[in-house]
Amino acid sequence: MSKLTKKNFLENHSTFPNFHKQLLKQGNVEWTLIKKYPQDYYSANSGSVPGMIYYKDTVAFAKKYHLSILQILDEFEYDCGKLVNRPSPQDETNYFNWLSWFAWENMMSEIISFLEMEN
Repeated sequence: MSKLTKKNFLENHSTFPNFHKQLLKQGNVEWTLIKKYPQDYYSANSGSVPGMIYYKDTVAFAKKYHLSILQILDEFEYDCGKLVNRPSPQDETNYFNWLSWFAWENMMSEIISFLEMEN
């Protein structure tokens, strides 16, 4: 059985390792907790992800990594279809908050797959 380490995930399973490293840092959830209770940390809007609670944090993160998140979103929509009900860029706060939440949940899907595959 392969080690379920953050390093292993980032180096061998993540589709965007450099970005995911920054996103995990932003989320501020210990890897041991993610590994033990991944479903508890999936939803960015649940309040369980400290770095995804406040607009000041999510908006700043999404602005900093805007192009990376748009690339991930574009790939997701290419594979799964266009997402509906996404906020307009005209409403900056909701738009950038939504992008951060999308990025977190997209990454968590990869982490959950990694954990299931390696168990």
